[in-house]
Amino acid sequence: MSKSQYNVKNLDAGQFELMWSFLQMGKQKANVPALKDLCDQLRQAMIQKTAGQRDDDPDFYTKFEDIGTIINSIVIETMALYLSGELDKLEENHE
Repeated sequence: MSKSQYNVKNLDAGQFELMWSFLQMGKQKANVPALKDLCDQLRQAMIQKTAGQRDDDPDFYTKFEDIGTIINSIVIETMALYLSGELDKLEENHE
């Protein structure tokens, strides 16, 4: 593992810890539009042909180094949805 990869992993872990500590304070609100946008970004990263690093890549391509942040944000937004009780409401409406 290169030093830059190790640093990105440390940054992603620290970022997740910070986001989680804010969630633990409570009073979180679900943000479904943000969650949908993050899922779109991750989907784009999964289907694009390059890692978003080339000069000629389209602007909408997701940069490879952003994937950890996107995944962290999806987890946190999903937990906010769960902790706020909004996920239970969605489940009730689905049934």
